[in-house]
Formats: sequence, structure tokens, C-alpha cells
Amino acid sequence: MSQESLSIPEEMQGRLRLVFISSAFLLTGLILPWLRPDQAALAHMLALIGAVVIAAPILIDVLGSIRTSGFAATQFYMDQYVVLALAATLATGKYVTGGIVAIILVLGQMLEERTVLGVESALARLRKLSEVRARRLRADGTEEEVDAADLKIGDRVRIRPGDYVPTDSVVISGHSQLDQANITGESLPVDAAEGAEIFAGTTNLTGLLEARVKKEAGDTVVAKVQQIIEEAKESEAPIIRMAEDYARYYTPLIILIAACVFFFTRDVDRAIAVLIVSIPCAFVLASPSAMVGAISSASRLGMLVKSTRNLELGRHIDTVVFDKTGTLTQGVLRIEQIRTHQGWPEQEALALASALEQHSNHPVAKAIREAARALHLPDVHDLSEASGRGVTATVDGRTVLVGRQSWLEEQGIAIEGLPTDQPLSLIHLAVDGRQVATFGLADQLRPETAEALERLRYIGIDRFVMLTGDRTPVAEAIAERVGISDFRAECLPEDKQIEIAKLKDAGCKVLVVGDGLNDAPALAAGDLGVAMGALGNDVAVNTADVALMTNDLRRLADLLELSHRTVGIINQNLLCGFGLIVVAIVLSTAGFVSPILAAFFHEFSAFFVIFNSARLMRFDGLDEELAEEEVTIEQDLAAGTAPAPALS
Repeated sequence: MSQESLSIPEEMQGRLRLVFISSAFLLTGLILPWLRPDQAALAHMLALIGAVVIAAPILIDVLGSIRTSGFAATQFYMDQYVVLALAATLATGKYVTGGIVAIILVLGQMLEERTVLGVESALARLRKLSEVRARRLRADGTEEEVDAADLKIGDRVRIRPGDYVPTDSVVISGHSQLDQANITGESLPVDAAEGAEIFAGTTNLTGLLEARVKKEAGDTVVAKVQQIIEEAKESEAPIIRMAEDYARYYTPLIILIAACVFFFTRDVDRAIAVLIVSIPCAFVLASPSAMVGAISSASRLGMLVKSTRNLELGRHIDTVVFDKTGTLTQGVLRIEQIRTHQGWPEQEALALASALEQHSNHPVAKAIREAARALHLPDVHDLSEASGRGVTATVDGRTVLVGRQSWLEEQGIAIEGLPTDQPLSLIHLAVDGRQVATFGLADQLRPETAEALERLRYIGIDRFVMLTGDRTPVAEAIAERVGISDFRAECLPEDKQIEIAKLKDAGCKVLVVGDGLNDAPALAAGDLGVAMGALGNDVAVNTADVALMTNDLRRLADLLELSHRTVGIINQNLLCGFGLIVVAIVLSTAGFVSPILAAFFHEFSAFFVIFNSARLMRFDGLDEELAEEEVTIEQDLAAGTAPAPALS
């Protein structure tokens, strides 16, 4: 463990100093009557000072946390009971008892804070990645060492083997492999060569790279990841707000119980013990501590959950809607066939289409640009794009359109396509109202797609829908290969929204998966939107409820399984916390628990909840569980007692 992880925050050091000061006064007040029986009044005063010293910061914390929300609000719900208990001890002159109880509770609180470190440790790692030094190259080629925060767009940096990439950049020379596990959770390194985009926080493993800065420190992927995790930590899930709603009835009830205990027993110690054991640490920490552990595990696995509400919602999902291009497929289209009309040369038609598509991020546009990389492109004017349908512009005084058949036909252009039974995506080019070329493009299925769907079936999801703007033969071929029987082809972005709304109206809880580029409306329409490939994709990070930093569809099952386990842990925490408090109140009422013992009992319930929630931080996805199941199935097969396994 690093020295940094063992360091004690300054605020905690201040509370430790108060604990020592208070302990000194309380100990003196406790010993003085034995040594000097005639100094009872002084001993009483010293004990009062010790109790006030440790109680004052608790009172200040209560006043300061009244208006807080999210995880920070948990301290208010706990400290208000501490204040009530301390007020009771001070009012009855039991200063030593009150001081000892406060010290136990403060020390327990500090241990709780040091234990619930899931999100904080994740944020600390991200901050460390953001605070690296960079080797900036001067105009004469010499190096100067600067903070990554001081880099500007356009600066050149040198990245040696073993260095962190200081900021999002583009490689201008060199070749290496990069470890992206800090950001994506993916253990396999990726290649980086000239022209490749590299991201802040990744580690250069093998070669020497020179790169040009693309984004300043505050706009990098790692900075946005840090911001999302911080916001998720402070967000409130519905189950947390429900607990807060019941908290308003809890306090009066506990005060009434303590008053009844004192009325019937005339024993103030019993009433104080009831107040202390009733501090709802177990209730208040039940949800936030579990959510903290879940968010930490999700971020470690490369899943950015923007709100704890989204994490809780995942357990209700019963339908998964997939986009095709860039989601089920790799989204790297290639032009497989070109047919020209009106006597147009093939290369001229390709250059014209590429000129219109040069500013678009759509996979079709990228495929056309890649095919026309070596061609000279004409100048384009008055360019406008119809989202998901096509692009129109003026080139050399002629009106040029490139897009889908249905869109061009709406413009009054007659289209002659390739044979309709071919599983190729078709894009058409028209000049001055006449079709001049048709491009047939093909995409490759992601190798993990079939396994990802099997994993979703394993956790109980059995309804899958594919929505695509592509032609029916293409959609049918992809759906058949991955085992999806329900699909809609030739969908515009607004059509996808309508289809998702129909599913929700039918009572389905819908998770929508897209690549974040052209799927923002669909992602927003679902109950839960997941954008893939968020590493370097600002749109995906900003629009989705959950962003997968890699393109691995298998993480979907991990996300939903984590949601189920998180809610299960929360329910365990609430049930056990309730049971412990009821037992403790009964024992305190019967006189078996003193105020000091009550403080220890309270800390036990709090630590039970924290350590139970900490189990979520060990969640590593379904890989290990599926591997164990396959071993069991193989053993059963060997014994002749099991069917063949469904998972590959």
C-alpha cells in the first residue's frame, strides 16, 4: 500500500487532536476526585470542558450538513442523534459518560470514513493521472518539463516508455503500445502509431512517441470521467430518497420511546442508551455505502454510471434495444461495390461523395472518406446535413446530394439501386436531380456479440430488439447471425424513438444501447441509455446514462448484474440494521446496555453495513462466475447428468 493511501486527511487529524484534548480533560476529571476528594467541583468542571470540546465540532457538523444532499447528507442524519444523546448527558451532569460516548462515536465515524473509500480511491487515482508531468518540446527540439495542466492545444510532447500520457493527443511520430486499463478497465494493450489518438491517463509501454496536444487538461477524457464519478457519488437513488422520507418519522418515534423509558424506569442512563443505540447509522449508510462500492466497481470495469438512480434502475430492465452500426457491428464500414450512372467515372463520383462527407462522423462518411483518401476533393459550399439521412451541398455550381434512397426519393430523384437481396448498405449520389452513383458498403459483426447476448440471457434478459436505419436484407442478415428475432429496418432517428416508446407503453423496461454518435434521441428515449466506446467520444460521455469506455458488449450483463447485487446488498443492510436497532433498544430498555456500551453497539451495526457493502468492490463481472459454472457443467457432463452448456 502506498504512503499516499495511508495518509490521514487534515480534517481527520484535527478531529484526532480534539479527541486527545478531550480525553485529557475527561481523564483528569475522572482521576482528580480520587487524588483530591475536596476538589470535586474542579473535577466536575474539567469533565464538562472535555465533553464540550468533543461535542462542539459534532454540533457544528450538524448545523453545516442540514442542507447537504446525496452521500454527504448521511452525516446529518447520524449526528443529530449524537447531539440528542450528548444533550441528555450534559443536562443530567453525566459529563464523563457523555464525553466518553462522544469520543467513541467520533472515532467510529473516522473509521467509517476511512473504510468507505471506494469512490474516493477511484477519484484519487484519476487525480493522480491528471497531475502528471509532461515533456514539452520547444521549437529547437529540446525538452522542458511542465505540469500537464500547463499544456496548450498544439503543443508537442515527448512520451517515453513508462510515462503516463499527459493529455489527449495525436501521435505525430513513433510506434508503441499503450495500457488503457486505468481508464477502460481493459487489460490488453493497444497499438499507437502515427495519426493515432491517445488519451490522458493511459501508460506508454514500449516505444518513444511524439504527439501533438489535442485537448487541454480540463477537457480530457480522464477529467470528464473524474467529474462524472464525483457527480454520481453525490446523486441520490430513489431508494435513498425513500429512506430519507421515512427519517422524518423516525426521530420523533425514538424521542418518544426514550421519554417513555425514562418515565417508567426513572433511569436516565437507560433513556440515553436508547438514544445512542437508535442512531440510524445502519439505515443511513445502507444505501449510500452500497452505491459507493458499486460506482467504484463500475468505474474500475470501465463503466461510467452518471447517477446512482441509473444503477438502481438496471435491476428492472427486461428488454434490450440495440442499434446495429457501431454497436452490434464494429462500425467500420468498407465500400465493397460501386455502380456509376450517366457515364460518370467511378473515381470522380467517389471524390464528390467524399467532399460532402468530410465533416461528418457517421460510419458511412468515414468509409467513403477512407476509400477516397488519395483523391483530390473539390470545394464544397452551403453544406447541410439531414441527421441519419444524407448530406446536400453546392459543388462548382451544381447541387449534390449523397444519402439514403428514401431521402433522395423525397427530393424527387429516381433511384436505381443494386439488387435488393444483397446484404449491403446502399448510399446514393445525385447531381442536379439525377443519380450518378451507388455505393455498397459492408460492416463486420463484433466477435463478442453472440456471447454478450448469451450473458444477458444468463441473467434473465430474453427480449432483444435491433433498430437500424439500414436496409431490410442487411438487418435480417445481422439479426440472424446474432440470434435476434425482433428487428426493425430503415428506421430514422425519430422512428427509433417511436419504437422505443411503443415498448415502454407495453410495459417493458427498456435499455437502449448505441454508439453515442447518432443515437442520442434513442438513448434518451429508453429507461436506461448506454453508450459504447466512450473513450474519446464526447457525445457518448455527455448523452448517455451509462457510458462504456470500451466497445465490449459483454459489459452490459456486468452492469445489470451489478445493479441486482447492489439492490440486494441494500436490502440486506436495511433488514439487518433494523434488526440490530430493535434488539439494542430492547436491551437498553431492560437495563442491560449502558450508554458507553450502547456507543460500541452502535458502531458494530455501522461497521456491519459498511463491510457488507464493501463486498461490491470485489465485483469483477460475470467472467469468474461463468467460468465456475462451465467447470461444474463439464463435471456433470463427465458424470452424464447435465445437458450441453449454452455458453461458448
